[in-house]
Amino acid sequence: MKRNDLVQINADAFYEGMRISSEVFFRYEDTFILLCKDVTLTRALLKKFYQTEWASRELYVLTEHIEGIMEMSRQFKEYYEERGEERHKFERTDEDEESITDMVELVAKINLHKDYTNLRNRLGDVMDTIQKERRVPMEAVSLIQDDISEKIETADPAILIEFINNIRQPDDYLNAHAANVAMLNGLMGTWLKLPKDEVDALVRTGLLHDIGKLSIGVEILNKPGPLTAEEFEEIKKHPIYSHEMTKFSGETDQRILDGVLSHHEKLNGTGYPRKLQINDIPLFSRITAVSDVYDAMVARRSYKARHSPFEILEEFSIHKFSDLDISIVNTFLDNMPATLVGKDALLSDGRSAKVVYVNPLHFSYPVVDIDGELIITNEELGCVAMLNFLVTVDD
Repeated sequence: MKRNDLVQINADAFYEGMRISSEVFFRYEDTFILLCKDVTLTRALLKKFYQTEWASRELYVLTEHIEGIMEMSRQFKEYYEERGEERHKFERTDEDEESITDMVELVAKINLHKDYTNLRNRLGDVMDTIQKERRVPMEAVSLIQDDISEKIETADPAILIEFINNIRQPDDYLNAHAANVAMLNGLMGTWLKLPKDEVDALVRTGLLHDIGKLSIGVEILNKPGPLTAEEFEEIKKHPIYSHEMTKFSGETDQRILDGVLSHHEKLNGTGYPRKLQINDIPLFSRITAVSDVYDAMVARRSYKARHSPFEILEEFSIHKFSDLDISIVNTFLDNMPATLVGKDALLSDGRSAKVVYVNPLHFSYPVVDIDGELIITNEELGCVAMLNFLVTVDD
């Protein structure tokens, strides 16, 4: 989406009961935040539009929808005038001041999102260097590691998890996966109460664990159908390639080297590349394995659909991944639900809802709030994804 695709609109153009098929955004610098999409306007949602304007944020809609919205606005205005009625007037209250404060907090989140996007772009440069020169630019990796470690120390984990859960572009998968596994590793380290130097090393392990995939042809990596036995054997070599390039490039921390080499080993001895048994798999490998599985499942690839965080937590909880370290999985399950509460999710019927409770006995079906009504999701009405309200618009 480009800046020219959007046009500014005032809150008073909208009426309660209007059906809006367009997205409605507000703007902060070069970032647009989605307020709603394809909804019938309720009084609560309409008030949110006014609160946004009171916080000095302009509203925008897609240019292709502006004529239809303004025509509908005219019809609603005539409806009220013909009946001698007045539309509901929104007066600014103390509650609105709190909402404006929330807007300030959202702006802080936007800035963090920009930092995260910048990290992924810098990782893209790192990956380009690795692909061209078959070496890891360790100084650049160290700077990225420091930035991620700093965010893990200072940022709300829920915001970091929100970034990880967001939809990513297919051609950005490797960069995003490296950033996300690094963040998940760091968060896991803090949840496990590991020393800071180990948390930092875990972040670095996440950044480097999959660089060996750059030595494998894209026709195999992005193949939409099932892999042949020969192709899967080539895929299984990527931890070896990652380890070799990491060591060749000057990494001397054995915890990181072991973590990179063994992140696909399984506790039942069926993993690769060395079929290690449970007592021989290093801690960093066992942590990275959990982070790697979560991020791979929450992403959409050419050969598979994405899973919602709730589906993944459910699968972890019923031990479908029994080849992972159960103590690390349990730590993940203990801490992850809190990062999802209060966030917006996309429901299977197309509506958005706020997550208010994640049931540890049934992760798949959280309780959500839809316009003030609490609903327990189920097989017919499920949470299919977390919503991303941050949209970068090109000039």
